[in-house]
Amino acid sequence: MLHPYSSLPKAFPLRYASLMASDAAAILEFPALLDFLKSYLGSPLGESELMSLRSPQDHQAVTSRLSLAGQAREYLRQLSAGTSSPRSDSRPASAGGVLPISFSGFPDPAPALEKLAIEGVTLELTELSDLLAFAARASDVRQALLAAPGRFALLAAEARRMADFHSLVADLRRKILPSGDLDDNASPQLHRIRREIEKQRGTLLSSLKTFLRELSEDGPQQDEIITIRADRYVVPVRAQRKGQVKGVVHGSSSTGQTLYIEPLESIEMNNELVRLREEEAREVHHVLREMTAHIRERVADLDAAADCMAALDLAFACGRYAIDYDCVIPRFSAAAAPARLLLKDARHPLLDALMRKKSSAVVPLSLTLDDDNRILVISGPNTGGKTVALKTVGLLALMAGSGLPVPASDAEFPRLGRILVDIGDYQSIQESLSTFSAHLLNINSMMEAAGPASLVLLDELGTATDPEEAGALGVAIVDRFRASGAYAIASTHHMAVKAYAYGTPGILSGSMGFDEHSLQPTYQLAVGRPGTSSGLAIAQRLGLPADVLRRARESLSHAHQEIERLLARLAEEEAAASRLSAELQDMRSTMAIKEKEWKDDLARRLTLQTAEWERKLEELSKSFEQRAEQKLCDLESRVASRRPQETKKEAARLAVRLREQTNEDLRQSWVAQVGDSQAPVSEIPTPARDPVVGDLVRIRGFSANAQVRRIDGKFLEVEIGRLHTRVSVSDVVEILSPSQTPKPPEPKITVRTEGTIGTVRTEATEINVIGETAEDAVNRVDKFLDRAFLA
Repeated sequence: MLHPYSSLPKAFPLRYASLMASDAAAILEFPALLDFLKSYLGSPLGESELMSLRSPQDHQAVTSRLSLAGQAREYLRQLSAGTSSPRSDSRPASAGGVLPISFSGFPDPAPALEKLAIEGVTLELTELSDLLAFAARASDVRQALLAAPGRFALLAAEARRMADFHSLVADLRRKILPSGDLDDNASPQLHRIRREIEKQRGTLLSSLKTFLRELSEDGPQQDEIITIRADRYVVPVRAQRKGQVKGVVHGSSSTGQTLYIEPLESIEMNNELVRLREEEAREVHHVLREMTAHIRERVADLDAAADCMAALDLAFACGRYAIDYDCVIPRFSAAAAPARLLLKDARHPLLDALMRKKSSAVVPLSLTLDDDNRILVISGPNTGGKTVALKTVGLLALMAGSGLPVPASDAEFPRLGRILVDIGDYQSIQESLSTFSAHLLNINSMMEAAGPASLVLLDELGTATDPEEAGALGVAIVDRFRASGAYAIASTHHMAVKAYAYGTPGILSGSMGFDEHSLQPTYQLAVGRPGTSSGLAIAQRLGLPADVLRRARESLSHAHQEIERLLARLAEEEAAASRLSAELQDMRSTMAIKEKEWKDDLARRLTLQTAEWERKLEELSKSFEQRAEQKLCDLESRVASRRPQETKKEAARLAVRLREQTNEDLRQSWVAQVGDSQAPVSEIPTPARDPVVGDLVRIRGFSANAQVRRIDGKFLEVEIGRLHTRVSVSDVVEILSPSQTPKPPEPKITVRTEGTIGTVRTEATEINVIGETAEDAVNRVDKFLDRAFLA
């Protein structure tokens, strides 16, 4: 990853220069991560694709691989919602149009495909079987992905790159038995030859059995065993009886007591059997050559299918890994947008896997570097997780640059050209290099190679030398990387570097948490302030003697102690602020819940009150109809015995009484309803003076304002709109001027008459005929009564 050292002295060994320019992927354990991901792959093709990953790669290829992995993850999620085993080789009913997919069950087709590229080469039967198994599985994957819903467009496009091999597999697989042997019916000639071989074998075995029986009759007990030596059938004969048997000896047992003899009478039959087998071999080779030629016609399709199967196997492996470890598909900063490195709840993948085996969890890491702040200096206690934080950022950057999902809830990376790493101990006794020298040489090469598209990781900056000089050198190194425009994360214990980072624009300070009470690291990264090294506290936790710790504290300079106390106080204040913020958020959430409950309760009560008001109006309507009918009946009974003029006057009096009674019922219902709808008032203000006639007042329990019409001791007769009621003087909450109170809307009465609903204003229940002639007044009153009866 690092360039060779052009500025090294001549005496410096080039071999060690190559060692110092070590591969960042190896330092960040990228090969170990790839080994871990192998368990998610199903085929040798996918494994080869995974192990060939290198970061950084072509940006277009990386984004395509990530998009494919994202769709594979969603495909598997939909599949798991409908089936219990996404990796099963069986073919159950599809889950919402998604079929199970398997990339296992076939060996690596690459060797056979390489042989096919050589004209004239004939594949062995096992190689043909392997290619056919691959072609069958590729066809199954293609069919499943093309049947998937439309939102898996990238998976379907990758599947379309593969040809359909079902006809090829059907034609050639019938010639191969499940045992892997060539079927007798692979060709007519092969069928004939194998029938002749079986016939000849039977004749030969029958002849040898007859020979063994005759041999047993002529002498001592003889085993009737027939065996094969040098591809010829022979019989075992005891060595002492060699002279009794005429034939060809093809060998003897290890003890020399038994000879394997081919009798003279079976030699011709064995020769014929050998000839037939040679003819069979020639025919088998002919069949294999024809099958090879048939497959060679599709070699380009098979090569393309192998590439697609490798990409799809890796994509689905990434999808399974992303589901198991809650990974996100990382994104890259757009070329026209400001670049940034953002990680939220990031976890080291290997550490996460290890902690899960122990039923534990990794403390996540969150940070943001952008164009305004490209440098982060992390301080804090030893064993606090600084090195893990550096390796997490570097390994996740390698994963994203290779097109792999990263274990985080959100991740964005700039387009990095190289990752430069100085982590670990490069000391070499053989090369006479100290730890300090080795680090400086490595950092020197990194400074030469760093640029705006670089990610620099520096662990324990300024270690292994005098603290004062190391601090000054650390400041200069960080400032150099800042000037180069690189993204850089450095860990340090030096106060000078901490102070520089805290007060320099473009550089962020971060600290790993440490619990001063339990003397344990929290492994939480807090960006915004430097942290204390807590070396003495850790030494105390590890059990160093008290007198040693006391002597160490006494040796600390006053300025150092003051800075340590300041940093500790800052950490405590930040922790307190975080707690207050969390409490405030909890209170806001609680208030929001209570407000919703209050609104829901208010809406419920208003609904109930509205229903009750409608019920009372319905009762009033029915009561009004009943009284009106009763009055009409009474009026009809009096019409016959009275004059028309008296009838009209009686009708007018009845209408007035009916109106007054209805208005009173309506007023009482209105007062009760308006009063019930008001929430209770915990504190009632007292008016500055007593109300007088004509005042506009606000009455407790009423939303509408009232006007005082009459005062009767401690009671008031007030008018609320068109309604009149009697209230106590103590119920007056406030005395208002007329300008403060808008006129309330006139109430309406809804009545039902024979299935119809009409609305009558209360002012329609009065008529004024003063100043009119008797004839005009009678006409108006008649019309008024007619309308009242109709209502």
